[in-house]
Amino acid sequence: MNIKQAKKLIKILYKRQIETGVRFSIELESVPGIGKSECVEQVAHELAREINSPVQFNPFFLSTLEQPDVRGYGLPDIDTDGSKIMTFTKAPWAPRVGMAPHGILFLDEFRQADHDVQKPAAELLLNGRVGESKLPITWMVVAASNGEKHRSGVQRELAFVSNRRMKILIEPDMDTWVEWAEKAGIHWAAIAFAKISPGEVFSLDVPEKSGPFCTPRTLVKTSYLIDAMPMDLLTEAAAGYIGEGTGAKFIAFLRVAETIPAFEDIVKSPQKCPLPNSDRPDAQYATMQMVAHRVDKNTAAPAFEYLQRMPKEFQVAGLKATLRRVPQLVNTIGFSKWLKENKDLLMSANSVNME
Repeated sequence: MNIKQAKKLIKILYKRQIETGVRFSIELESVPGIGKSECVEQVAHELAREINSPVQFNPFFLSTLEQPDVRGYGLPDIDTDGSKIMTFTKAPWAPRVGMAPHGILFLDEFRQADHDVQKPAAELLLNGRVGESKLPITWMVVAASNGEKHRSGVQRELAFVSNRRMKILIEPDMDTWVEWAEKAGIHWAAIAFAKISPGEVFSLDVPEKSGPFCTPRTLVKTSYLIDAMPMDLLTEAAAGYIGEGTGAKFIAFLRVAETIPAFEDIVKSPQKCPLPNSDRPDAQYATMQMVAHRVDKNTAAPAFEYLQRMPKEFQVAGLKATLRRVPQLVNTIGFSKWLKENKDLLMSANSVNME
C-alpha cells in the first residue's frame, strides 16, 4: 500500500469508529523517511474539512518516553477509609482542555520504544485507554514504526501487541510522492531527479553500510539548499544528507540542469528556443519540471507551446505537474484556449474534468 492509499484507509477507519462506537487502531510500517508522520498529520487536516469540525493532531514519540509517560505518574493518596493508596495523574497523551473534540493520537516510533513502554500502550491501541486515562471515541490511535530489518532501533514485535491493532506495510511510491512534492512546491530539480533515479530515492531497503542515505525525506531536506549555497558547499551538504554516491549523482544532475534553456527564453520564443537533446532524458525531465514549476497565467500558453515540441510523455507529465500546482490555470483565457486546441493531451493527462 502507498501513502495515498493509507490516508484513505485511516479516514475510513476513523469515520467507522465514530459511526459504530467500535475502536480501530492502525500501525504503519515502512523504511525510514517516506512520510508516514506527515501523512497522518495531513489526514487530520483533511478529516477536519470532511466532517466540518476541527481534528487535533497530537504526536507522541514513544521512543523518547518511559513507562509512566504512558500510564501516568503514581502519587500517594488516602482512601475514604484512611488507608494509603496510589492514584495516577492524567497521562500526557490524553486530550486536555482546549483541544479539539475530534483528534488523532499519533504514536510515532512505536516499535523503537522499549517493551516496557509498548506494553501499556497496547491497551491504548485496543481500547483507547490506559488505567484511568481514556480517549473519547472521537479520537483515533495511529502508530508508526520501521521494520526490524531497517536497523532503526526497532524492538522485537510482541505478539499480544500485534493482535490489538491493524498493521499496514507502506511501500515507497514515486508517483504518490511526486504528486505531493509538486503541490508542496518542492524544488523542481529534486522532483526531476527523483523521476530519473527512482531506485536511489524510493528503495525498499536500508543500505548495509552505515551512514547517510537517500530517502524522500532527506532529498526534500537537500532540495531546500539548492539555491542557498555555492556548488562546492552543496556537494558536501548533499553527501551529508543523501550519501556520497547518490549525492554525487544529484550534483551531476544539477550541472545538467544548468545547461537547459532559461524559462524567460522559452516564453519569449517557444518555437525557436532549443530543445534538450533527445538522447538526454535527464535534461528533458529537468526542462519539463522547470517549466511546470515556473509557469503562471501569463506564461502558460507560450510555455506549453514549447513543451508541445517535446515527446508526448513529457507534455503529459508537464501538464499534470502544472495543474497539480496551479489548477486555476484552466480558467485563464490564454491557457484555456490552448487546452481546447489540445484536448487529446488533456485526456492523456486525465487531470481535470473535460465537461
